[in-house]
Amino acid sequence: MKTTATLSALIGLASLTSAHYTFDKLLVNDVKQGGDNTYIRKHTRGYMPTKGTEILAKDFTCNTNAQAAPQVMTVKPGDKIGFQQAFGANGIEHPGPTQVYMTLAKNGDSKKEDGSGDWFKVAQSLICKAGNAESLRNDAWCSWKENNVNFVMPESVPDGEYLVRAEHIALHGAHAGAAEFYYACAQIKVQGSKATAAPGPTTKIPGVYAVKDKAINFSLWGSSTSYPEIPGIPVIAGGEMRGSADGKSGDKRVAAAGASGSSSAPATNNNAAAAPAAPSGGNAAPAPSNNGGNKGFGGNTSAAAAAGAPASSCKARRVKRSQS
Repeated sequence: MKTTATLSALIGLASLTSAHYTFDKLLVNDVKQGGDNTYIRKHTRGYMPTKGTEILAKDFTCNTNAQAAPQVMTVKPGDKIGFQQAFGANGIEHPGPTQVYMTLAKNGDSKKEDGSGDWFKVAQSLICKAGNAESLRNDAWCSWKENNVNFVMPESVPDGEYLVRAEHIALHGAHAGAAEFYYACAQIKVQGSKATAAPGPTTKIPGVYAVKDKAINFSLWGSSTSYPEIPGIPVIAGGEMRGSADGKSGDKRVAAAGASGSSSAPATNNNAAAAPAAPSGGNAAPAPSNNGGNKGFGGNTSAAAAAGAPASSCKARRVKRSQS
């Protein structure tokens, strides 16, 4: 039985070694805007992920050596915004959630914004298809085989220029402390909003995740069929929540009621390094910390070891991609 479980885990890992990725093209209502890095900041990490203690580095904001993009895209509440993959990649084939964070440009100019201010979460996607433990290792996730991280701009975000940070967390190596982060920032101007108060709760990036957070050390290699821990801070009121912790809701997008998240998957702050700042607007309270022990945590590391979980390394497929 153990040999069979080990073989199954190794076969599963082989299916996850598709090429790494990043994002460089902006979509608005599913239409590409401009060219590569016209609105999304170019960085020097290429398509390699951030892992381990690298999430504590300053460059975790918009990625390594990210430089201001030449233009700022104007959108309105209700527009669908997408961050499309770079270097010819055409589908996310790593299991894990997506998040989108925003920070208001301090001087009204997103080209000059360094990301050191307060960030709030406007969207997250989790699991869109209920199934067994095997499906949690691949196509259960809402983002599976999609070539962009996307969300609908909430009505609760006031007018202004923002950095918008789209992120996918790949969990196939998370059981060994090697969750992979793929992310980039766009320069976006929100125009036509009726909101006046800055949304909350807020956080700092880096600082939104701690290295030992349960959400980014979750094991896919046990028997769990759900993802009960949500990374980072809660989605703001009116922000987008896609899927659920167990996928039983299907591929649905709903507006978050507030800082407590959805009823199917309560949004919790897993940040042991720093609690989120008090909301700068509205009445949403900061989410409670969720770092006290591992009780009730599905698919833990010991279960993964018993099932013969694979090593944490993930080799990028040897592909011919220009990084120029």
